[in-house]
Amino acid sequence: MQVASLPRKVIRGLPYLRKEIRSIVSDHTPFFIAKPRVVHIWRGAPCNARCIMCDYGFLKGDAYRKLISSAFTDDLMPKTLEQIAELTGRGTVVSYMGGEPTVSKDLVEWVELASKLGLDFRFTTNGYKMDEELARKLTAAGLFNIGVSLESLDPEINEVMRPHPQGTAKTIRAIELLMKERDRQRARLSINVKTVLSDLNLESFIEIAKRYGKEDRMMVTPQMFEPMDGMPPETKEKLYVKDMARLQRIVEQIRELKSQGYAIHVTEQGLREFIKLYSDDKARTSTMHNKDLEMDPSEPECNIGTDNLWIHDGAVKLCPYHPPIGSVVTGTQTLKEMWDSELARQVRTGTRACRRLCTISCLRRTPLTHKVVTFLRIA
Repeated sequence: MQVASLPRKVIRGLPYLRKEIRSIVSDHTPFFIAKPRVVHIWRGAPCNARCIMCDYGFLKGDAYRKLISSAFTDDLMPKTLEQIAELTGRGTVVSYMGGEPTVSKDLVEWVELASKLGLDFRFTTNGYKMDEELARKLTAAGLFNIGVSLESLDPEINEVMRPHPQGTAKTIRAIELLMKERDRQRARLSINVKTVLSDLNLESFIEIAKRYGKEDRMMVTPQMFEPMDGMPPETKEKLYVKDMARLQRIVEQIRELKSQGYAIHVTEQGLREFIKLYSDDKARTSTMHNKDLEMDPSEPECNIGTDNLWIHDGAVKLCPYHPPIGSVVTGTQTLKEMWDSELARQVRTGTRACRRLCTISCLRRTPLTHKVVTFLRIA
């Protein structure tokens, strides 16, 4: 990070800091004044890939058709973004996940609207559709952050997990196009290279981290492989990490790279829980969405319901694994009314008491110091 850019980063981060202070007050006093720092919009939508670690890769028939459709239709997005802005104000990330986002014809318009409303829009892509024009439009529209999924720099590994013709070259080219366009426009766009750690590619993440982890306004994020419900047994066997000593070595290497200044988006608690996820499930019965694994008793309570909000196929939730507090499809309340409701208070109490072991990057508990360091690197 250049010292000359620090004042600009601090000013840009003040709305986020105010939200963090509100969250701390709300978590430690009787006064609830918190507003969401991140609003996640998750919905079923089409994807142009069939990655083997994803349910898009193995579901078929009615199950697949359900996966690519949603009650939260494109026309609901503008109203929803406006309600998010009404509830949260500036200093809020809108994190969109719906199939492959670049398949949507309205994506650039959503980014533009979010930017006009003072919201910071982000999404994750495989990069297969990224070209010069799309990179230019997204950057000019005010995109805040883009995640790019890459399992290895080696096509022979990456394209086992992500079977797509010339997929590795397309994804790497997408990263380069985005970097080039960001620099040309002198834009605020940051890039997050995301990797699912599996038995096929553990060492590959270290190579990715070394390639991108010290680039300006870039970071890399590791995510442990967890089987999906209904995943074919042969796929689970192929991806499940079998050698715990090997996994521990990779975790130690990640710690070492972080100590050397590489921008790796995972906390110490997250690294501990990578090991715990596998060591506590010796029978390999858990899946990403169905498991009984819990955090260590020494870990702090979950505060996800204080500063996060999910809109999942239209259902509004404080956490994907807790009951909804309303709906933007069938309900009559605004997001602000839902957030401040008695039902939200009751559900929030449940999220705070929850000890579920959550290793998905958007669910992992993140201390304030980690958030500040990450923001200063990418803002």
